Amino acid sequence: MMLALIILTLAGLLILFLGFSKIRNVLLPVAIVALVAAIFSLTTQQTFWNQYLTDMVQIDGISRKISLIIMYTALGLLPFFNLFKGRGQEELSDFLGIYLFAIIGSILMVSALNYMSLFLGVEILSISMYVLAGANRRSVHSNEASLKYFITGSFTSAIMLFGIAWIYVESASLSMVQLSGAATNMMSFGFLFLFTAFALKVALVPFHFWAPDVYQGTPTLFTASMATLVKIAAIGAFYRLVQLNYAVLPDWINWYFVLLILATLILGNIQAVSQNSVKRLFAYSGIVQSGFILMGFLYQSEFVDWTMLFYFIAYASASLVGFIVIHFVETQSGSDNLDSFVGLSKSNPGLALVLTISLISLAGGPLTAGFMAKIFMLSQSIQNNFTALALVAVISAVISMYYYYKVINAIYSKSADASWSVPFYYKGLLYVFTVITLIAGLVPSFLIGLIK
Repeated sequence: MMLALIILTLAGLLILFLGFSKIRNVLLPVAIVALVAAIFSLTTQQTFWNQYLTDMVQIDGISRKISLIIMYTALGLLPFFNLFKGRGQEELSDFLGIYLFAIIGSILMVSALNYMSLFLGVEILSISMYVLAGANRRSVHSNEASLKYFITGSFTSAIMLFGIAWIYVESASLSMVQLSGAATNMMSFGFLFLFTAFALKVALVPFHFWAPDVYQGTPTLFTASMATLVKIAAIGAFYRLVQLNYAVLPDWINWYFVLLILATLILGNIQAVSQNSVKRLFAYSGIVQSGFILMGFLYQSEFVDWTMLFYFIAYASASLVGFIVIHFVETQSGSDNLDSFVGLSKSNPGLALVLTISLISLAGGPLTAGFMAKIFMLSQSIQNNFTALALVAVISAVISMYYYYKVINAIYSKSADASWSVPFYYKGLLYVFTVITLIAGLVPSFLIGLIK
């Protein structure tokens, strides 16, 4: 774990300095090589300097698995940063360096064993994304998105620190691991604030108000990072906090999660139906998907990690395709409105195909990763005696099909627009993500075996 963090930190600093040099063509290769090296060190479980992380960061188990999912997701998006070359190599170095720091923050979040290392990870990730949200300095919407994200993030950090303070007062420790003992009122109060902070970070209803505006104003490739890297890191850290403390959590915790899930599934879908901006639609889609993932938090005697990890992979692969296609359509038409997607099947059949499969997966359509991910979550909820909640989730999935298929209908509508294309290597990467979505749906046992 420590070696991966060192590699990414040094690479991020090197890239920022290379932005001032005359050899800027190596910026993207350096970032990709560094990320691949970090993945290799974590996959092979290199122990270099791990002793300095004792009691601060977990270096194995589910933390390692979530960290690898985050890094593979980041690696899938990284080649598309080459599209920023048109804005100047100086900006590319800034974006790449900050993006690597965001990955470091994500890894710290999902691996933390101490509240200070958790908070450090949250801040590294958040500050990086504040900057990237406002990357399009000439756009009022991008500046607005950055400011809204910063204000919301500041409140989130304050609420999180307040919750940590209450827990520290009661336990006299900043360790996230509480093995035994009944939850006192003070500790329960602290956990409530901590969980609220994570609900804000994940954008669960009723703490979702910032997400649609921020998603729409942020440059689309960085919106893809918010929807995948940030969301997976936040939910992963949230899940581990619950998992590490389940012995001392108050009795009402499951019903707290049930209320969050119900509000997220119902209100998220209701608000998504009326959206005309596809980026805002994907923002509400991400909110609803978070509600499904949160069903993995409902426990009786034990947690089933692989269902959540499977959902992370299914969601990330479909969302990356969706946002990248939105970027290309937005670049071509100047807008992300639904009208911009009309006739995409005629103007660019390849992008139309991968976006269609992505939308079907997010809707939970058969033969896709999204379908199997939802089946596994529903099955787990029923096994934990939350049958009524599972029924509401099924109804929610059916409702969501309306707004996903609204986009598909526009894609295959007739249009007189001229055809346009994207470079083959970008299209090839989109096909790779789509193949992952289909393989996970057709042969889920293969992916489950890798996860376990």
